Amino acid sequence: MNRGIYPILSGALAHERRMQVFANNMANVNTAGFKQDEQTFKAVFPKVQLAIPAIPGTVSLANQIVAKPFGPTERVYAAPNTVKTTYDAGRIRLTGNPLDLAIQGRGFLEVKTPQGTRFTRNGMLSLDNQRRLVTNLGYPVMGTKGELKIPVGKMDISNQGEIRVDGNPIGTIKVMDFPDTNMPQKYAEGMFVSDKGFPAKAPQIQAGHIEDSNVNSIGEMVKMIEGMRGYESAQKLIQTLDRMAETAIQELGRVA
Repeated sequence: MNRGIYPILSGALAHERRMQVFANNMANVNTAGFKQDEQTFKAVFPKVQLAIPAIPGTVSLANQIVAKPFGPTERVYAAPNTVKTTYDAGRIRLTGNPLDLAIQGRGFLEVKTPQGTRFTRNGMLSLDNQRRLVTNLGYPVMGTKGELKIPVGKMDISNQGEIRVDGNPIGTIKVMDFPDTNMPQKYAEGMFVSDKGFPAKAPQIQAGHIEDSNVNSIGEMVKMIEGMRGYESAQKLIQTLDRMAETAIQELGRVA
């Protein structure tokens, strides 16, 4: 088999991995607070064997003759590196539900889960049977002084996250921010995880609104088409090399 197939194969697998990420972005185009991802890759160079040993006399003359020459190899392989998340804000959409919250600018809601503290931009909230303010998955949303329990009455949420019921203050929604170099990482169920958070300065919250996903559906479709074409090109090139090897074997058989 032609060893040149392997670098091409690594490129085909890279395109496949990218399309998986794009497909996940497309599947969450209507998920509130979702942040799109981008798969990054790195180049892998095979190790190069020196033609001349570091200590003369330690390698036989035959091994020196068949050793690869000093210098860079001609083959480069693509390998997955990291998945980069884009934290740009999505479109703010009016819902009219007073329990829906959208954070303008930076910040995340802090949520208490069985696995520990998590963060989210999905502000589709509701009240559970204990009248706690919870996410769409039933996890309590934290205030500056703990869980937020909303008594019966007319509720208002200010732009700073202060909750009032019949004019009486109940608590303030906790909004956490993170350094640009230590943004939270995606965990599961639309949640993020990090231990580098700090209370956001002057957070801006819009009640009755939701932040949509920041996925550009048209852009993701274009990327998927490009990835599919790249995958098909790699596949055709592998088939061409395979046919070349087959033809060479057949011709060699005729000469022999």
